[in-house]
Amino acid sequence: MLRKLCLATAYFVAIVYILSILWASIYWLQHGCRGPGELDAFMAAFMDTPLGGIATAFSLYNAIQHIRKGEWSWVFWPLAIMFGVVLLGAITLIAVVTYYTAFPR
Repeated sequence: MLRKLCLATAYFVAIVYILSILWASIYWLQHGCRGPGELDAFMAAFMDTPLGGIATAFSLYNAIQHIRKGEWSWVFWPLAIMFGVVLLGAITLIAVVTYYTAFPR
């Protein structure tokens, strides 16, 4: 029971993290992509990157386990692809921030 509760929490946090990125993207595109000063809409998503990345990793692992078992694979394939893309984006964000912190211009 506790395992299912933890997985439900991980899925919830991962989906909220993904939606915060999507909402910021939609806001940014609707108000015109004017430059780096307009990227403040993404601050909520960037703040959630550590927790969102961990929850996304757990959700991706669970989705892969369901695909291997063959349980509802039609639901878990799109989730696994979405979680994988978001996890790669979070890793890229962390790498870029680390690079620009280590080697300032």
